Amino acid sequence: MAVGEEIICFCSSCNLDLRHVIVAHKSGNSGPIAKVRCNTCAKIHAFRNNPAIVAAKKAATPRGAAAPREKVQVIPLEVEWREQLRSKEKSPSIQYSPGHDFKVGDVLDHPSFGCGIVRSLKEGNKFEVLFQREIKVLVHRLKTS
Repeated sequence: MAVGEEIICFCSSCNLDLRHVIVAHKSGNSGPIAKVRCNTCAKIHAFRNNPAIVAAKKAATPRGAAAPREKVQVIPLEVEWREQLRSKEKSPSIQYSPGHDFKVGDVLDHPSFGCGIVRSLKEGNKFEVLFQREIKVLVHRLKTS
């Protein structure tokens, strides 16, 4: 509907469904109606549908009607860290150095973050390490001059 056309909508001043003239759209003439002027009280206000109709539509839609979600088991980082570290008990830990070349599964000892296990290699010279309370991305294979 275009600006200047009449519609019937809820007037918040009169608290009734009355005739209104469209004053503005949200985005040009093609968008949803933004403002209307009541033909009875002449007040300009935001376009509103009748609250009773809106409430009836909300009541007709049952809550929780969506399909049940599949439960995903979340393992805390510390538990995962302990399990992986237990499986690597016999592996010696490598002192972290940006110049060292690490592989997935290596156990490393970082001066700030403590003991960690290399989870994955990333692009370039980065790799992901699982520490006791967090996952960090570190660098390796840096050439020292």
